[in-house]
Amino acid sequence: METEPRRTRGMGIASLSAAGDARRRVLFGLAALLSPLCGCGRKRESEPKVIDLYVASDGDFLAFKPDELTCPAGATVRLTFHHAGRILTTRHNWILTYPDKVEALTKEAEDDDGILPKDEPRVIAATPLCDKGMSVMVQFVAPPPGDYPYICSTHPEDMTGVLHVTK
Repeated sequence: METEPRRTRGMGIASLSAAGDARRRVLFGLAALLSPLCGCGRKRESEPKVIDLYVASDGDFLAFKPDELTCPAGATVRLTFHHAGRILTTRHNWILTYPDKVEALTKEAEDDDGILPKDEPRVIAATPLCDKGMSVMVQFVAPPPGDYPYICSTHPEDMTGVLHVTK
């Protein structure tokens, strides 16, 4: 019994190459149609900004250094406050409040020796009180654009500054 050689059904090299090209075009076309469904070409939502800010007491002077800070609205702010005093033992902190609430908050802080209630609604963010040479940190989401005052609750008349929140 003799077997006949297999035939390639009349497909030469040129025909095989054309068939491969056609398949590639179909696959690329399908990929192009499906890519928007997979997220390709979609505008990525921007990651929320994280801003690191640093502020300190101005040595043994009753002042913040710097007394002006800036961040964009909606950013996650990680603020580090450092008590840079070397001689005075008075404790300091950093409290961010609303522009129309600073006077009432200052009066309450003075009346209560700098101790404010834990969930004070006039406070946007606050560090704990800290001793000289120490650093403390607070994390918060920046409020809408505007200028927001910050104070030290133990020296609210002297230790003041402004957080400029931009768009």
